[in-house]
Amino acid sequence: MSDLIETNLVSKYFLILALINTIAAICFTLPILLPTSGLPLIIGAFPGTWLIVGYFVFLIVGVIGMLGWSIVYSSMPSMFDKHQTSKRLSIIHLVFSELAIYGVASTISFIGWQGGQALRQGLSIASVGFLIEPYVLPTGVFVALVLLGQLIGVLNIFSTIRMKYYNYFDLP
Repeated sequence: MSDLIETNLVSKYFLILALINTIAAICFTLPILLPTSGLPLIIGAFPGTWLIVGYFVFLIVGVIGMLGWSIVYSSMPSMFDKHQTSKRLSIIHLVFSELAIYGVASTISFIGWQGGQALRQGLSIASVGFLIEPYVLPTGVFVALVLLGQLIGVLNIFSTIRMKYYNYFDLP
């Protein structure tokens, strides 16, 4: 079994994830538009601002980032004459990036929601800090996984550019 996959296929998978993440971002936006949800009040102060940070991180990495990777992989044949890339690195890149961005956005948003609700109920800033503290480490782990996924993607692109490609139909 070959460890290579077509770059256009990898590009297609990243584009599909970008579209799925766009639909998810639309769904995440809907509660903000409902004044009865209390979200506009929560977002206005720490730690409710974490909700909006989580949303923007999701938009930047989950939507724009996935679209960017799709463009990078789709341009490999025309820019570098590379039609195949490492299947293993591509799968790790795709899975780490996708799962980790949902993890980051979820934990940051949860922290913002919990902290914002606690502030609305009258808890002090120190009490809110203790309330959200257990969720900060998992957020950091997900951030590290996002960075690792992106690093693996860059490594995959550079190794693909350097890869020797043999067209078996041209061999004597």
